[in-house]
Amino acid sequence: MITLAIFVFFGVLAAAGAVLVVVQKNAMHSVLYLALTVLATAGVFFTLQAEYLGAVQILVYGGGIVVLYIFVIIIVNLKEVLPEKRKLFPRLVLIALPALLGAEIILVVVRTRFAPPAGHERGLDLASLAEMLLKTYLVPFEIASVLLLAVLVGAIIIARRKSLHDPD
Repeated sequence: MITLAIFVFFGVLAAAGAVLVVVQKNAMHSVLYLALTVLATAGVFFTLQAEYLGAVQILVYGGGIVVLYIFVIIIVNLKEVLPEKRKLFPRLVLIALPALLGAEIILVVVRTRFAPPAGHERGLDLASLAEMLLKTYLVPFEIASVLLLAVLVGAIIIARRKSLHDPD
């Protein structure tokens, strides 16, 4: 019972953080709420006894992606945000799609009544997962790391070029 309460707490915290990421006008506040969402999602994984996924969530997303976003915001210096003027149809789509997705999630939860899956399948242990990642999928793993590095270098070049040609 207490595990369910902790799971619901982290789930509500993750959902609230995700909503705040979208609602915030300040980009830095939005990234901080993203960090909250990532950590709350890790808490959900820990309550589901998926410790590896929780640790990866904290290390990769909390320690890598969120920090990368913070560096980009600091480098690009997003002080002024221009208000967007959208027409009625895109606004309706932006409201209707999340509402439909939320309704579908609620419908699935109500129909299954929180029923656990029928059978318990044995997953990979940490040693076999690490062996698979570092032997079988080593090249895609390294390509992803080089891609993330290229994104960071590109952001620095774009921000630097803007500041070098800025007459301020």
